[in-house]
Amino acid sequence: MPGGSVTSVLTGFHHVTLNVTDLPRARAFYEGVLGLEVDQDFPGEKLRLRIGETGRLVLRPPLPGTPSGERFSEHRIGLDHLAIGVSDRGELEQLAEVLRRNGVAADLHHDPLGPAVVTFRDPDNIQWELFEQT
Repeated sequence: MPGGSVTSVLTGFHHVTLNVTDLPRARAFYEGVLGLEVDQDFPGEKLRLRIGETGRLVLRPPLPGTPSGERFSEHRIGLDHLAIGVSDRGELEQLAEVLRRNGVAADLHHDPLGPAVVTFRDPDNIQWELFEQT
């Protein structure tokens, strides 16, 4: 890649890893509520779930030394939120309803001039956004 741009060879995210406070609870949310499929399960160590055709979400229990009771906050340096595309507005509205039926506060925002978006938080307080692909 001499003289070339790094961005010319990037193909997208391969995976995102989240440290979670309770791996079974996180699995119940991501697999049970959001319907993500398990790609690989390493019991007690980590869980890899599919997002779309090529993306993966990896869930991992707290690393040694993590303070007890620690929760995610976008007010620290690092991750603010995660956003994933959804193929159309109808599917986005269905996902918002599934989240609500499962007790998850999900806000659906309709922008007449742009894509619709659903915002919600996972059990560890990580904010997710589902965006209508336009």
